[in-house]
Amino acid sequence: MSGLRKNILNEAHRIVVKIGSRILVDSEKGGVRTRYIQKLADSVARLMEAGKEVVIVTSGAVGTGMSQLGYKEKPTVIAEKQACAAVGQIDLMYAYREMFRWCQLSVGQILLSADDFRDRGRYKNLQNTIKAMLARKIVPIINENDSLAVAEIKVGDNDKLSSDVALFLDADLLLIFTDEDGLFDDNPKKNPNARLLRFVPEITPAVLALAGKPGEAGSAVSTGGMRSKLEAIRNVTKSGCNAFLACGMRVLPHEVILEQAEGTLFVGSKKKLNSRQRWLSFITTPRGSVVVDEGGVKALREKHSSLLPVGVVAVKKHFDKGDLIEVLSESGEAVARGVAKFDSETLKLVLHKKTSEIHALLGKDVADELVHKNDLVVF
Repeated sequence: MSGLRKNILNEAHRIVVKIGSRILVDSEKGGVRTRYIQKLADSVARLMEAGKEVVIVTSGAVGTGMSQLGYKEKPTVIAEKQACAAVGQIDLMYAYREMFRWCQLSVGQILLSADDFRDRGRYKNLQNTIKAMLARKIVPIINENDSLAVAEIKVGDNDKLSSDVALFLDADLLLIFTDEDGLFDDNPKKNPNARLLRFVPEITPAVLALAGKPGEAGSAVSTGGMRSKLEAIRNVTKSGCNAFLACGMRVLPHEVILEQAEGTLFVGSKKKLNSRQRWLSFITTPRGSVVVDEGGVKALREKHSSLLPVGVVAVKKHFDKGDLIEVLSESGEAVARGVAKFDSETLKLVLHKKTSEIHALLGKDVADELVHKNDLVVF
């Protein structure tokens, strides 16, 4: 298995590295771990000398600001959390700029929200911007815009953000650093005999269950736990990108790629999704959802047909024409995602109606389908 691992990692050209808050922020003394970023910069420089492209998804803005503003725990009031992010982002990026400058590398900051992924035009512009930076040997430092983010425009935690970045850049490898050596067959904090899984060919429900329950987070300064990391990794591997999970306190990026550092390798699917399929499936966040009947689910999965209003039995949340929506079965299972040709209020007028009835009600110029099959990804 070591030979396969070596080949996968050596062949990775475009690498997205996600660094967690617990690695970047000194929870006892407060502030950025500048010495760590110095080591990270040297490691990235080694990878770039080896011909690799590196993008960093960083956490740490809120945690850094917390120490400056005197918080012991992450604030629960969103305005206070945003204030921490605004203050902390300055120190965090200063540390990145100065430490990377020592290695003769330039960095550039990009702050994102979910709307940057939802809007196809902004999404493509973001791709072009980062690719231009990489072409000029500039290391993009990406973070969510936490000083402005609210629930409606929030990507999620930075594990989700890192998977989104890996997917829209068509990266070869997503490297997530955490405070564990990788994925274990049991909780290593509770079971000293837990075994490190060095190779995971697929993230099945059983593998996902090893990470515990959804929402289990980590510390006073971090947002995501192991489950959020596995969910992020599952998204990229389903799309054909490989992933690696390692302890950022003991392992540096070049040691994963160029040496035999300890960690867990997750293998990407051989069936790669194209850019639009990746955007529909994983990257953007749906504005709303519709519930379809059993016949509609069958038509989508077996016939790969367009989604017609006749099969829709309920509408959840408001969405506009052109928004991405999620398609659910009556039991709540995610069936598909696609771009809506009706807004939610218009759709409510034509639920369970046939095309002829819709045209009689709304006119012949309206679309025949709610989601055309070319704008639909079925799970």
